[in-house]
Amino acid sequence: MASKLDRLKNKGFKNTENPLESIVRGDQEPGGEYMELNIDDIEVNPDNDIYREADTEEEIVLLANDIKRSGLLHNLVVCPKTGTANRYVLLSGERRLRALLYLVEQERCEQEEKNLPKVMSNWQKVQCKVLRNLSDTEKVVYLDSANLQVRGGFNNEKVFRKASQRFVENLQKEPFNLSEGEAKKQLKEISPMNAKTIDKALDIQKYLDVGLRELLDASFLSRAECEYYLRLDENEQIKAADVFKKIKKMNPLLPERKKIKKSMTQALTELVTIADIEERDRAFAKAVQEAEEAVAAAKPAGGKITSTDKDHNFIAGKVPMTTKKLTRIAKAKNMRQKIETYTPEDRAAMAAQLRELIEASQKLVDLIESV
Repeated sequence: MASKLDRLKNKGFKNTENPLESIVRGDQEPGGEYMELNIDDIEVNPDNDIYREADTEEEIVLLANDIKRSGLLHNLVVCPKTGTANRYVLLSGERRLRALLYLVEQERCEQEEKNLPKVMSNWQKVQCKVLRNLSDTEKVVYLDSANLQVRGGFNNEKVFRKASQRFVENLQKEPFNLSEGEAKKQLKEISPMNAKTIDKALDIQKYLDVGLRELLDASFLSRAECEYYLRLDENEQIKAADVFKKIKKMNPLLPERKKIKKSMTQALTELVTIADIEERDRAFAKAVQEAEEAVAAAKPAGGKITSTDKDHNFIAGKVPMTTKKLTRIAKAKNMRQKIETYTPEDRAAMAAQLRELIEASQKLVDLIESV
């Protein structure tokens, strides 16, 4: 019987050591050619959504300036769009494409503002690597492979978990047909993350209750806590998630909120060390009951939560984030250059909005200080 790698070779994979390498090289016949394409003919890939949420506009601008200084050092990788002539879909390089579009728009604005002749930007057409004859699964595998290698050390754990799980699942499909263990090995070979971190991420994505995972994604639970919760059975995880959701809904101003969460977390952490099944069941039921009773009994000082509490939450939660963002924008080295690309109308509108924000903030400051 032919080996798995031999079967992969017969399907067009030329490297018998690693079934991914031929896709990455783009040497499946008759694909892998290089073409100069207009960036307007290239579409972003919907399968890239999970990575896109980790990008910021500031990062795109910084990349655009780097490309402007040094040129495009790495080609975009695309595949023909199914059922459409002369249209392509990105497999690798969305941030580069967005940076190129920014440079083109920057030049267009400059031409309009200075009444310069309209000339096509040097960034309008770029050299691309075009891969053909890839199945839908192979396209996603290529996209994930490229991102996991280049962006392997994700700051956003949620993105890394989702991408890793999708990559492993797709490698178990046609034409790869790898086992789960083999697929995980491939992931560990291409990712700079250590094997233990990858295994934990995959376990959380696959085995943790969806409710607990949502709380993790919302940063209400920590990954270390969720690694413990993986040891709970399915029903225990569901009940635990329900309790944590009730705690999360509590007014953040209440000191009891943090105390109840800490108590529930400690109880569940200790639960996984109990070997006796009946004792464990009693301990779990007690932890859930005590947490729910504590949530029901907790009341804000003065009774019902008022609209002032919500206003306080907005000021305490949103304002620092907005201030930090505005400070970062103002301090960006390229900000002046970026503002120069805006139309006079846009600059006037932005200035007016910021002045309005300053005036509203000052009125509120005066009110607070007068109390």
